[in-house]
Amino acid sequence: MVSVEPAVNFAEGFPGGWGYVIAFTAEEQAIRDYVTDRVGYKYIESHPTADPSDDGVEDVDLSDVTAPWVGGFDNATLVLERPLGRGWLVIRGGGR
Repeated sequence: MVSVEPAVNFAEGFPGGWGYVIAFTAEEQAIRDYVTDRVGYKYIESHPTADPSDDGVEDVDLSDVTAPWVGGFDNATLVLERPLGRGWLVIRGGGR
């Protein structure tokens, strides 16, 4: 399942900003493979739980996410629920 919504909280807090939140579900191994290619497999387990105030997650409601993990690259933030299965890709951009 995949859904796309605008990143309204980011846009409100950053004049001229825009963004999208792509929510998805995927098999655990597919998520591990993706993260392994980008940041290393063990990083998922060793990284501390994300905080709702972390940069890039202002448009993801972490209140019902178990042990969220956050990784950033370029103008995107990847939020994963542990155990793996649900995720959110937050793409942000813009300027003044």
